[in-house]
Amino acid sequence: MLVAFAMTNYTCFRDRQELSMEAVHRAPREDTCAFSTGIRRFPRLNRVSAIYGPNGSGKSRFVEGLDFARNFVIGSSRESQSGDAIRHIPFVFDAQTRGQPTSFETSFIQDDTVYEYGFSIDRSRVHEEWLLAWPPRGRMRRLLDRRFDPDTEEETWGFGPSVRGHKELWRSSTRPNSLFVSTAAQLNSTTFRPVVDWFRNLQVVAAGGIDPSYTIGIAKESPDLKRRVLAFLKDADIAVSDIRTRTENRRLGELSPPLPPGVMEELSNVGEATIELVYVSFEHSPAGSGERQYLDIDDESDGTRRLFAFAGPWLDVLDNDRVVVIDELDRSLHPLLVASLIRRINSAGAREDGQRAQLVATLHDVTLLRDVLDRSQIWFTEKDRETEAATLTPLSDFRPRPREALVRGYLGGRYGGVPIIQESEFDVRAASRD
Repeated sequence: MLVAFAMTNYTCFRDRQELSMEAVHRAPREDTCAFSTGIRRFPRLNRVSAIYGPNGSGKSRFVEGLDFARNFVIGSSRESQSGDAIRHIPFVFDAQTRGQPTSFETSFIQDDTVYEYGFSIDRSRVHEEWLLAWPPRGRMRRLLDRRFDPDTEEETWGFGPSVRGHKELWRSSTRPNSLFVSTAAQLNSTTFRPVVDWFRNLQVVAAGGIDPSYTIGIAKESPDLKRRVLAFLKDADIAVSDIRTRTENRRLGELSPPLPPGVMEELSNVGEATIELVYVSFEHSPAGSGERQYLDIDDESDGTRRLFAFAGPWLDVLDNDRVVVIDELDRSLHPLLVASLIRRINSAGAREDGQRAQLVATLHDVTLLRDVLDRSQIWFTEKDRETEAATLTPLSDFRPRPREALVRGYLGGRYGGVPIIQESEFDVRAASRD
């Protein structure tokens, strides 16, 4: 369960900006928009957070920052070598922040324990890394406190008394450009593995979409999951009656177009001479024709391909109470379909199993503000016109009236987060000629 995510000095975010899923105020529809955690520190969390804002206001950058944190936690110990540069992108429109580290902080609940984990990095190394934990019973435990002093170029380490295991081995195995929790988990630390496991279970979908390989795999291997993927498409009014997969083994040199050079080299290094290709086609059975026709996935519409690729991860999120973060959820999807997807998350409170899946999404579709999203679930990004620093603000900070029309207020600029459209000189000249 995600409690909050914050970052400082990353891309367009100069100052610390935090997205919180905590349901602090009782909402009119809290029975559906939030769920009970059973944790005293954070008793209720929102199921959905929707981020609105104009193009270039930082929505995608916020998702990108969360994705970077996820990948760095999972792979920093094994996907880089000593001396490799870290992807550090500070706020560049301020001379002071250009040379400062970027910080990421995440609060989450894993196995009934509340964790607060954070780290700061620059291009060359990790400057800070810390981990606090609140177990189901007992007081807060400081598990890790790692700090680098740039003046003395010395690194200090602190571990809580509850940390058991080969701490010195984990510490000495941690490179300056990698995270300790990533290294310790790789070396079988039961104390730090829950942190890496939580980030590994986090799903992040970029604006360009998601690779369909996961959905293809479950449709190929499990008849039940294939049936559920088909039902997912039919619920979206996609007229697909069956999914057919076909597998071929091809030699690497016969591929057209060829794989990227880096992939080819990696496969060659491990001795792979062939690769398994899976082809997917969709069956269409128009009622009037009485015939069945199969279309290759590449011949389907962009919306159908995007929805199919999204189906597998979405079912996984719902089935396993995961957190999914989606940039531009409404891209290539009909507004009614987007509304249906959000309602699936929000309506989970009616299920007997107490589902706790969560969705964070960036959006442009303002119709969702009317009756799909609860007011406690709405956030806005905006850039300061003078500094170009972006901010992330919840709707609650604007104290909307109980019956206030949110669509009118948003489009009218009351909450910020809308573009300022100006008539260009070209438009003025064109109008004068007319």
